[in-house]
Amino acid sequence: MPPIRLAVIGSGHQAMTASVLIASYRRPRQLAACLEALARQQAAPEEIIVIWQGDDAATARAAEPFTSQLGGRLILCHSPEVGVVPAENQGLRRARGEVVLLIDDDAVPEPFWIERHLSHYQAPQVGAVGGPCRNRTLAGQAFPVRHQLPVSRLTWYGRVLGNTYDLPDAWRAWPPQPVQHLVGNNMSFRRSAVAGFETHLRPYWQNFELDACLQVQARGLQVIFDFANCVTHYPTNTAFSGGRSGDLELKILNPAFNHALILAKWSSGLQRAPRFLYAFLVGTGAAPGPLLLPLTLRRHGQFRREWRLASQVWRSRWQGWRLGQSLRRAARGSSGEPR
Repeated sequence: MPPIRLAVIGSGHQAMTASVLIASYRRPRQLAACLEALARQQAAPEEIIVIWQGDDAATARAAEPFTSQLGGRLILCHSPEVGVVPAENQGLRRARGEVVLLIDDDAVPEPFWIERHLSHYQAPQVGAVGGPCRNRTLAGQAFPVRHQLPVSRLTWYGRVLGNTYDLPDAWRAWPPQPVQHLVGNNMSFRRSAVAGFETHLRPYWQNFELDACLQVQARGLQVIFDFANCVTHYPTNTAFSGGRSGDLELKILNPAFNHALILAKWSSGLQRAPRFLYAFLVGTGAAPGPLLLPLTLRRHGQFRREWRLASQVWRSRWQGWRLGQSLRRAARGSSGEPR
């Protein structure tokens, strides 16, 4: 693989046009902070599209005052259906930029965020770019630093490794590196490389970014992780918290369905068997298969609950795998990306 070099906009390179998508729902104060940071960008985007959802008119009202501050580049778009994938798809249909950037409404980018994203696309082999986030509480306290590696990998047997958040500051000096997937609070892609976000995923639509990155790679393009291009994130969504409290369908069953769907949709012939076995026999710590179930019982206790949950996880994965296979066959029949 050729080495990755970061091109500098303004050194003889023509910057590509950019559309920023923000799917926002019931976080008007955080959205305002995000828009203020986007107004201070060193490289101005073509447009900033805020997608408000359902009956959440408060989000639209919070964004409207930024119309003049952003020089008429702010576009308000409505998604009748609540959810990140329906909202992002609504915004994607409106986007005119050559590069589309995604950022969460509760994230704040640094002033060079857009410029640094765009600089990577001077290399024609680059199709998507992402970076880390630094999590903070609403009071501003930083989350503990994490040193886990590797970053943003999809293993040959189907395990999804993230490790994109709360990285050590020293890692910002590391050069950009090729990865397999990105996270939607800090990512971008060539508009021509992504047809849309997978609508068959279940809420909270985990792995929709993985599907988009696999679309990019199916076109022979690279996905790049830039350690230096960090956003500050103020998370409040409990769907990603650990443990067995809360809505287990949203936290455990739906992610198991989504993971199986993506693996079945995008795995080639030689990959399919080991990925099927990993998903159904091993699974994850939150959604274990038979081999991990004893460890999960030791961690969480409550045998009856865990046994019942394990059977529900298996059914969810089977439903996702079957649907992913159907999507793969349909795409292959219509000359789509999965092979």
